[in-house]
Amino acid sequence: MSSYSSHLDDPFQTSSAIPSIVQSTPGNTTPPSSQSTSNNSTDTDETPNRSKLSRPQFMSRKSSGTNVIPREAPTEAPPQQFPPDDARAMSPRRSSEETDKMLVSARLSIERRAHDMQSGLEAIATQIETVSKNCESLDKQNQALQDAIGDMTRSLSRESLTSKKK
Repeated sequence: MSSYSSHLDDPFQTSSAIPSIVQSTPGNTTPPSSQSTSNNSTDTDETPNRSKLSRPQFMSRKSSGTNVIPREAPTEAPPQQFPPDDARAMSPRRSSEETDKMLVSARLSIERRAHDMQSGLEAIATQIETVSKNCESLDKQNQALQDAIGDMTRSLSRESLTSKKK
């Protein structure tokens, strides 16, 4: 039996005549060209059979059944009764009348707040106008005072100059 035929009989053993390529395991779909080669001196020696690597077992699952709902099936679930200490019983769903009432009351409260805010803004605007008018009048008075002080200092300086000349 030649080394070629012995290699075909046992694919996990390498022979000295064939260069070693990374051993492929059963179920390995990687092409041999993408596997790396090694040129070690141990390649020429015969290596013992490697243990067969196995894939982990696939977990079996129970069938989820059919997801098809017949047309005759009820579209709404029947109302459930919950014990009084259950949170679902403490917060029941509201009817459309209750939600309409809540909507109207929320709308009214928002309109009241908006009206209050608008009246507050109007009050602030009128206060700003009065303060700006007061500021303008104070600016005019300040300018008049500065002019009066300037005139007084000029007249005093003239008097002091004329008294010195004499």
